[in-house]
Amino acid sequence: AWGRAAAATYLVGFLLLVICFALAIIAFAIDTLRFNFIRGIGGLLFVAAVFSVMGLVIYPVKFSSEIEMTGINMFSWAYGFGWTTAIMEICLGFFFCCLPNYEDQILGNVKPTYFYSSP
Repeated sequence: AWGRAAAATYLVGFLLLVICFALAIIAFAIDTLRFNFIRGIGGLLFVAAVFSVMGLVIYPVKFSSEIEMTGINMFSWAYGFGWTTAIMEICLGFFFCCLPNYEDQILGNVKPTYFYSSP
């Protein structure tokens, strides 16, 4: 049961990540939607990260408590890939939440400031 629970929570996190990817493509492709719901995508990425971390914590804790560990037992590369995905979801969540603060600079609506003045 714990294996299915870990897989289900990680799968929910993955599905939310795919939804965020599709929403980000749509948001950056349509000019009128560009910065309207970017923070919402960032929040959804944090929710996806929570589900991913839950699955990544349930799996090794229950695996090591129910199966006798003898010798060198390491998890596969997919476990490391899962942690990499979770860390990227958290970082991208911060990125998408902070991106609307720099909307004018990204769109080029701010007059450049020059620090060099000729004598």
